[in-house]
Amino acid sequence: MVSRFNAVSSVLAILMWVCVSASSGNQDFNFEQDDGYIGPCSLHQFQCANKKCIPIYFLCDDENDCDDGSDEDPKECIRNVTCSKNEFKCNSGRCIPSEWQCDNEKDCNDGSDENELVCQKKVCNLDEFTCRSVPGECVPLTWMCDGNPDCSDGSDEKSCNETCRSDEFTCKKGNCIQKRWVCDLDNDCGDNSDEENCPDITCDNEFQCSPKMCIASKWRCDGEYDCSNGKDEEDCPTPVQKPVISFCRPDEFECADKITCVHKNWLCDGSKDCPDGSDEAPDNCLNVTCRVDQFQCRDKSCISGHLHCDGNRNCPDGSDEINCELPAPKCDPKTHFDCGGGQCIRFSQVCDGRQDCPDWEDEPKDKCGVDECSINNGGCSQKCVDTPASFYCDCEPGYKLVGNKTCKDINECEIPGKCSQLCINDKGGFKCQCESGYMRDPRDLTKCKAIEGHASLLFARRKDIRKISLDHHEMTSIVNETKSATALDFVFRTGMIFWGDIIDKKIYKAPIDEGNEKTTVITNDVTTSDGLAVDWIYNHIYWTDSAKNTIELANFDGKMKKVLVRDGLEEPRAIALNPMEGWLFWTDWGKEPKIERAGMDGSHRQSIVTFDVIWPNGLTLDLVKRKVYWVDAKLNSISSCDYNGRNRRLILFSTDVLRHPFSITTFEDWVYWTDWDKAAVFKANKFTGKDVQPVTATEMIQNPMVIHVYHPYRQPDGENHCQAVNGHCSHLCLPAPQINENSPKISCACPESLRMMKDGLTCVQDENFTTTASNTVIIPEITTVSVDLNQENFTTTSFNVNAELTTMSVETIFKSTSNKSHPNSPDSDGAPNGVIAGITIVIFFTLTSLIGLFVYYTHKHIISRNMTSMNFDNPVYRKTTEDQFSLEKNHFQPHTRPYLSTVGEEASEPLTKIYITDPV
Repeated sequence: MVSRFNAVSSVLAILMWVCVSASSGNQDFNFEQDDGYIGPCSLHQFQCANKKCIPIYFLCDDENDCDDGSDEDPKECIRNVTCSKNEFKCNSGRCIPSEWQCDNEKDCNDGSDENELVCQKKVCNLDEFTCRSVPGECVPLTWMCDGNPDCSDGSDEKSCNETCRSDEFTCKKGNCIQKRWVCDLDNDCGDNSDEENCPDITCDNEFQCSPKMCIASKWRCDGEYDCSNGKDEEDCPTPVQKPVISFCRPDEFECADKITCVHKNWLCDGSKDCPDGSDEAPDNCLNVTCRVDQFQCRDKSCISGHLHCDGNRNCPDGSDEINCELPAPKCDPKTHFDCGGGQCIRFSQVCDGRQDCPDWEDEPKDKCGVDECSINNGGCSQKCVDTPASFYCDCEPGYKLVGNKTCKDINECEIPGKCSQLCINDKGGFKCQCESGYMRDPRDLTKCKAIEGHASLLFARRKDIRKISLDHHEMTSIVNETKSATALDFVFRTGMIFWGDIIDKKIYKAPIDEGNEKTTVITNDVTTSDGLAVDWIYNHIYWTDSAKNTIELANFDGKMKKVLVRDGLEEPRAIALNPMEGWLFWTDWGKEPKIERAGMDGSHRQSIVTFDVIWPNGLTLDLVKRKVYWVDAKLNSISSCDYNGRNRRLILFSTDVLRHPFSITTFEDWVYWTDWDKAAVFKANKFTGKDVQPVTATEMIQNPMVIHVYHPYRQPDGENHCQAVNGHCSHLCLPAPQINENSPKISCACPESLRMMKDGLTCVQDENFTTTASNTVIIPEITTVSVDLNQENFTTTSFNVNAELTTMSVETIFKSTSNKSHPNSPDSDGAPNGVIAGITIVIFFTLTSLIGLFVYYTHKHIISRNMTSMNFDNPVYRKTTEDQFSLEKNHFQPHTRPYLSTVGEEASEPLTKIYITDPV
């Protein structure tokens, strides 16, 4: 028995971490399931003499967990247990992970892991900062001067005398902004100090809207109001008469900004849904009445009916809590006596000989002065507390009362947010751990902080794209002078950002450090890209188009474009990806609002949220906890659920800081969101919704749109299963959804105008594809294909296949038009001899040229002997390589000719050799 105990103890830590990694984030050993189990015990359990199973580390803890005492048998509790090299041995003989030593939490029953004499001698590593007041206390160097004190004495934030650079402006509260933002009519400092004492400006080569504002001259009289006062469209000599084009559908209301659309049934409902509040303008809202399921506040606004008399002020004027009957109070059994009917009195008034309850309930003659706890502890398993007329059972910390007398361990790991990431339940307590790349916060050991890098917020403001650091709150400009930038995402590995502009109807990309050097990715196919997401592993972009009601994808250069989802979409907006597991998530705020998911190859589509959702504007994924977070602008809420829609929780409801949320992102223990009404960025605890804080001052960021946390941990490394020969796919290689361990890793797909052959790998021309108005279809680049066929009705022909091919069939290209038409000879009567001579000379030279061409092609035909060459654009070296191959004329099938991809992102090695006789 002793040898079995030693063997099990030596692998205890390994088994604990296996269990930790096997669960989805809240890792625990469920004692309530193990406790009392009769039957074969698992490796991480100890089998008592009565066949009961208990966790192995309940062994020899001086508590009778088996109920027969066999877990405390001295024969089992031999103190010479040998721990592994990654473990620390407590004085009691228990083994714990070595990183638990000197972490300011007593994990050994005897506290030997927190011995001060040992812990104070700890030497910090070279990549750590040594805290000053507490010997042996270390924090990562990257946490120094980040605005958050991590050392217990705060020494990591001292001597951080940072000053703004020469090209920056120092705000009154100490933060820095770019100097060119001073006096630009935007409150960039947050305290408006950058807009104080601003002189009147003179616009050079620009149009002056006001003494404080200039715009580009080309925006003058362009039919769009660019000045805040509309002056740029006044007194235009030749006003441009543009047709009135609305982005909105007939069943939608167009806001005054001419961009935003909301449902018509949201018009005049008491909630400002348009960014400018035009849906609640007095001209549109006369005799406002609320719906039958709503409560109308005294200020005419409407709130959900279930918020009436809920104990919280939900109306701006608090009228929803007026004339509300309070529920009958419940007496606290630990401090008060219940007289009945909701009347409570203090224990000091019980058994005092006075009538304090209506029927003398407080003076029971047979119970006053009786100590029930003196007999068998009152039947309580832990604590028994005597009261003047009765008693009650209580539990030690970390336990809960079950059935009024029995105490059971509380599984703290079932409580959301008890640990940031990994949670290990213990008897009477719990232990928090962090994923790789994170470290526990010394000031709060339940929280995990990223060890590397400094996180920033990347967000669009329609007119530009900016980044604000989360440690110093320093704001910088990434892209300037955008028309209406809405959706955006980034690739941290390459430092590239992508964004969509709903006015330009394009998707752009640019290096994040040179944002103005932009490149157009998608040109004329995007109508309204409200959502955009980057697959940083397989190198694709996905976007939602709310005008065409589609979800589409392309590679980073805009090629290989494919419509992934086109059915059942009404108003698709936000989109998020998890390329490690192959899942795509998006929101739809149409008539039947919902949140859906599908594989990143378009398969396994399903709705995961279908109720209590109206306007899901923003969506983000917590890749560590495998959670989906979204904001609802109509319900003023932030919610979360698992990837499959289960375990749904309301994180935060607020009519103040969630007046009109648009986008959301998450990092560490926080969620961040933009709010149109407040024109600011906020954050809150992602588990509880508490600790709501403004990241920027209100009214500081005009038109805040999509937001992302810019940090490497938001895009963790993963294996690209398409990297080797493009997964053997001829064109698109996409990650497949990982439903179980047997799920395929990738899926081949075809761009628009091509179809998949039966082999599931090769794409060929789709004869049924409907072309656009220009009668062209997009296919990958294949350059200079020369074909020589010794067959009747075919001539030796050379042609180029470019990125755009007309829908002409291949037979049309190859078929000869050998019948020559000669002009009728002019009538000789009356024709001058000079004219006849000239015609004769022309005919002679024409015949001579034809004979020469015939001889040349005949010679070429004999030499080539049905051999031809195909040139491909090499995606690695950007030059042309040439390989020869033979073309069997009897096997040539122009209708099923495969088109081979040469895009660098789709194949790490160019596929340059093609044999027509290979199976397709």
